[in-house]
Amino acid sequence: MRFRTLCWCFALVAALCLIPAAFAQETTGGLQGTIKDSSGAVIGSAHVVVTGTSLVGKKELDSESTGYYRFANLPPGVYTIEVSAKGFKTVKREGVNIEVGHLPTLDLTLEVGTAAEVVEVTGAAPVIDVTTNTNQTNLTSQDLQDQPHGYSFQSVIQYAPMARNEPLAGGQGGMGGTGGAPPGSTSNG
Repeated sequence: MRFRTLCWCFALVAALCLIPAAFAQETTGGLQGTIKDSSGAVIGSAHVVVTGTSLVGKKELDSESTGYYRFANLPPGVYTIEVSAKGFKTVKREGVNIEVGHLPTLDLTLEVGTAAEVVEVTGAAPVIDVTTNTNQTNLTSQDLQDQPHGYSFQSVIQYAPMARNEPLAGGQGGMGGTGGAPPGSTSNG
């Protein structure tokens, strides 16, 4: 009886330890960066506003004294970033793409002027996330609809960096999988 109670307690503890892993799936992204002037000096207390169609309303904050700002929990989508500070022209950057699990860095430079003047940045380099070192792929619903092989995860493996579609084990002498050649065979192309 004691052994059975001990087993149940152990199973309960193990199950409780696994619960956080089930909820660890990311569904949002973020954005960070530093606000500077044209000489490269940081601008503290710059007002940063993020708007987008995926966001209800807008998110806004003031940059730290180091010029650093960070937005977390942004739904994936395309955003507009607007930055203003006293004594500087307002900068507006459109078309910033936020993806799930990414925290790209977008440093913005303000020019001296009045806040009534707005500088719109277009055609800028894409935002690159240098904070993560994972390989992941974001697929749109259109990507999935365009797949000729259906909705299996195996039909979209070709989009994932460094992923290979390996044949499944279990087939005797046949292909036995979703593509490729059986293990140990060679292909003459």
